[in-house]
Amino acid sequence: MKYRLSVIIVLTIAISLWTIGAFAAELTEGIVGYWPLDGNGNDESGNGHDAKLEKGAKYVDNGWVNGALEVDGGGGHAVVDDAFELTTDKITVIARINGWKTIDWSGIVVGRSDPASWWMGVAANNTLTYVWNNNSAETWNWQGAPTIPEEKWALVAIAIEPEKATSYIYHRDSDTLDAEVNDIDHIEQTVVNLKFGWDECCGARYFKGLIDEVIIYDWTLNADHITRLATLGLPVESKGKLAITWAALKRD
Repeated sequence: MKYRLSVIIVLTIAISLWTIGAFAAELTEGIVGYWPLDGNGNDESGNGHDAKLEKGAKYVDNGWVNGALEVDGGGGHAVVDDAFELTTDKITVIARINGWKTIDWSGIVVGRSDPASWWMGVAANNTLTYVWNNNSAETWNWQGAPTIPEEKWALVAIAIEPEKATSYIYHRDSDTLDAEVNDIDHIEQTVVNLKFGWDECCGARYFKGLIDEVIIYDWTLNADHITRLATLGLPVESKGKLAITWAALKRD
């Protein structure tokens, strides 16, 4: 009986470790942009689309995962290399944030073009929403998204697929994940002209606070993926290079 129990325990541990490893490997696939923002704007996806600071933006040490980008709400933002381009109807955009809007529609991760704009930020009703479908009001004026916490650490994500989009907010303080679905069709369009912390569309739509660990995938992550990224971090240093250990998350 003791022998049988030992075998069961060993098999259970082995299966658990295999599952964690497989899940970790999955989260390293399809990363088209990864900006840790740890003292620089380097794109660690391996694609070389580095970001540079503009105006009142700087790097600070007190991020969620190591350092972060701090934007002042009065012009500070980061601009990604203009060679970045992704044409898709499946995308997930993720950022860790701690701050708040300066005005309605302040941008967190934004890619403006005409007509196929991408936008993720703080909507007029303080929810985490997005722009897609050639600026369709069915996206940016969606009323059902979850509410962003003000000046508290949260991981925010928009995951788009052809028949729906999901807005995710993981709250670090309460260890909870909010998720709401916008149940509409989504077309294929192109994401370009990326900026962090500013929506250049209509004047001073600046985010104020900290932005950390921006990641863009070319596929649609689910709630389990988002939770694992929020709580354990990204097990990758560069595209195709799986790290042995997960990122160490600061919880100061």
